Amino acid sequence: MKTSPARHFGSFPLACLAGLLVVLAGSLPLAAQPMRDLVEAALDQKVAQKIEISEQPIGEALAGLEKATGLHFELTPNALEGMPAGDQTRLSIVMQDMSVRDALRRIFDGLGLALRVDNGKVIVEPAPVLDRLGRRLTVEEVGLLQKLAAGPWSSLKPGDFTVEFRLPPKGDPQKAFDQAMKEGPATSVLAKLEEVTQGMGCLWVPSGHKIVIYGREEDVQQRLDRPLDLSYRKTPLDQLLLDLGKRIGITVHFEPGVLRNVDARERNVELIQRGMSARQALELIIGNTGLLYSVVEDGIVVSAPPTSGPQPDSGTESKGKVVAILRVPVGSDGTTIDFLIREADVPAEFKDLFKQKLPQVIEILRKNAESR
Repeated sequence: MKTSPARHFGSFPLACLAGLLVVLAGSLPLAAQPMRDLVEAALDQKVAQKIEISEQPIGEALAGLEKATGLHFELTPNALEGMPAGDQTRLSIVMQDMSVRDALRRIFDGLGLALRVDNGKVIVEPAPVLDRLGRRLTVEEVGLLQKLAAGPWSSLKPGDFTVEFRLPPKGDPQKAFDQAMKEGPATSVLAKLEEVTQGMGCLWVPSGHKIVIYGREEDVQQRLDRPLDLSYRKTPLDQLLLDLGKRIGITVHFEPGVLRNVDARERNVELIQRGMSARQALELIIGNTGLLYSVVEDGIVVSAPPTSGPQPDSGTESKGKVVAILRVPVGSDGTTIDFLIREADVPAEFKDLFKQKLPQVIEILRKNAESR
């Protein structure tokens, strides 16, 4: 998901929590009680008087909740990006005879969101399912999440949704899944899905009216295709690759001594590009350094090419030096397809022209980047 500045809602008015602080801290001074603990306790306080906030854009609804509770909420950029209508996604909040935490959990579970306390703030961020989805929820998917959050597996009707398995043909995943969902305590289907799929070594996401269960390597492949805005200036290669992995939620592994195979001139990388996928960035960076990468369950492994013998094709994503990307529009909605052009693809008559013009193109790109 693309990022934008975080949304903040007001400040933390301690006066609104005065009664709570007296109960929690007794005669202790405020400084003796960590702010995080106070906020956690405030979230768990039962709301005696009814709090009702009519349907409003999500930011305004949380701002209203701040006034009613004295808590300070912050929506992360990725949380807003994942909402069906972005920051215009509308929310109603009703609380009575339950804690603020439980009330918000019932609402946010159906939106793929989660709560986290950071010092004096309550952070609203993507739950694991929304992070895996990596895009904006549809209205149908919100409806499905709300059903999954409402009760246990036994409360669902056969026509509420379907389950699609995208797993290697090994054993009977459908049977194992059905059995595991029926066992144990009657938690919400949403919580049970996380528990069961983790136990099976796989993952799940909503897709329209379906629950799709798929493997971890497929998750990595999907994350590699997420568009990013990149701005790296003379960044060490290993640092850049680790940061790229962190931004899309995968682990980057390096084979021992792999960076020793990279020419010193290639170890500091400049890459400034908007809307480039992590896969395209890897193709450029790793292709130009002569390295290879392969996908594993939790991320990618960066390795050096073999010193002799044939080049491996199986599982290897980089097969040569990339010298250009041809971006071709394929629709009226801004969708494009990128074609990677490798050195071997350039006709002989154009290679001299390519070498002559490349420094000029790089200088133009550098000036454009500096003017932003």
